[in-house]
Amino acid sequence: MERLSGTLASRIALVMLAAHGVLLPALFFGLMRGVERALADQFIAQVRGFSRAVADEFELGDALDSVERSRALLDSAILRGDGVYAELRGADINVRSELGPAGIQRPKHQNLDVDIAQGGHQIYFLMLPVEHAGKQAELWLGFDEAPTMGQIGEARSRILIALGAYFALTMALGVLVGYWLSRPLIELRQRSKRVASGDYTLTLGASSSLREVAELGEDLERMRSELVGVSERLRYEIAAKEAVESERRALEVQLRRRHRLETVGTLAGGVAHEFNNALVPIILYTESMLLDAPAPSAQREQLEGVLSAARRAREIVRKVLTFSRNIDAGQLVPVRLEAIVDEALKLFRALVPPNIEVVREVEDGIPEVLADAGLLSQLIMNLCTNAYQAMRSGGTLTIGVHVARHSGGEPDRVVELFVRDTGHGMDAVTMERIFEPFFTTREVGSGTGLGLAVAHGIAISFGASILVESSPGGGSTFRVRFPPAPTTVFSHAVAEPNPVRSAR
Repeated sequence: MERLSGTLASRIALVMLAAHGVLLPALFFGLMRGVERALADQFIAQVRGFSRAVADEFELGDALDSVERSRALLDSAILRGDGVYAELRGADINVRSELGPAGIQRPKHQNLDVDIAQGGHQIYFLMLPVEHAGKQAELWLGFDEAPTMGQIGEARSRILIALGAYFALTMALGVLVGYWLSRPLIELRQRSKRVASGDYTLTLGASSSLREVAELGEDLERMRSELVGVSERLRYEIAAKEAVESERRALEVQLRRRHRLETVGTLAGGVAHEFNNALVPIILYTESMLLDAPAPSAQREQLEGVLSAARRAREIVRKVLTFSRNIDAGQLVPVRLEAIVDEALKLFRALVPPNIEVVREVEDGIPEVLADAGLLSQLIMNLCTNAYQAMRSGGTLTIGVHVARHSGGEPDRVVELFVRDTGHGMDAVTMERIFEPFFTTREVGSGTGLGLAVAHGIAISFGASILVESSPGGGSTFRVRFPPAPTTVFSHAVAEPNPVRSAR
């Protein structure tokens, strides 16, 4: 009910109801007063004129000379008009017509005012003096006011009906006008609710011929446009802030990992140097003893076993030194990354089991990168070996090269090598430690845990970075991002990727 009373149509209806509550009673009583006055004047003028005619007949004729003639004239007065009472009273004559209703009491005074129905009765009495041949008398005539009162009642009913029809019509018209005025406002409200719900493409213009409503719609539309623009800017700024914050957290993780790896690398490099220094005399003395050992003999076989073990230990030392970046990567020269990938795949495809599919995805027109071809091939082999070892039950290994792109599709100044597998994946704790030397999740004897550590060291020596994407059961993707060679020129010619896929 409160909501209904607050609408524009209901407000207009209430105002009109209050106005009619004041005006209609005044109009009704004014009309009734006029009608009553008109009908009463007409009635009084008629009966007075008739009475004057009867009095003239008494004065001009000889009715006063005979009681019978006087009664006949009185009866005629009742029969000709609306009279209900007729009496002639004088000193010599007192006659009353018997045609009128019995029981009517003549008042002491006649009705001299202009209103009818005075004194609570419905008979209008008039007294006219008459004189004939020296005889004087009073002529009393009474006229029935009921017909005139009936006319007044009928007029009252008609006025009430007319005013009621007028009231209903004006109230209905007021409600319709209120609805017509409020319709564009209701439309504006509905549109505003849809805009508030997220439909920012909807306009708030009002289709109304009223200038005030149309201007309100224009103002709301301008406000909507400004708010939508502000909302879009805020949404963009929030998204950009979230992206920056996400990138900051990722950089913090990478920084902590790099600091940890640098610490481990420094320690591993020192241990490797000392271990390498210890291996040098072992290898030299063993080779010297092999020169003097007879062949074939058990002593020579034992010395060859010692030399083989020492060389394997030296290979491990070399890998540790590669991780710690204490091995010189040599002169970095511009190389074509796709050519190194093709050479590495020739060797790698001979190593993988038949239940693993190897897929090559390389874009056309890849810029050159600064690297050492031998170490780059070793990096690719280590990443591919780690990938296929994560797919013991089979799967797909994808190796590819492309130009990294921004979210808008424009090429970034980064060449990316990626190796993707469909293996068991890794959790966040495992990904934190995968580049640490000797860390492995495989069983004892299945690996040294140096493959990814060496790959990381090689990438760092090139000035590249390694990113890892993985989830348990969702496979893993290793991305090596190389800065391009200084002479490389990026253009929009490589904006659309055109990968070449080849499967084993």
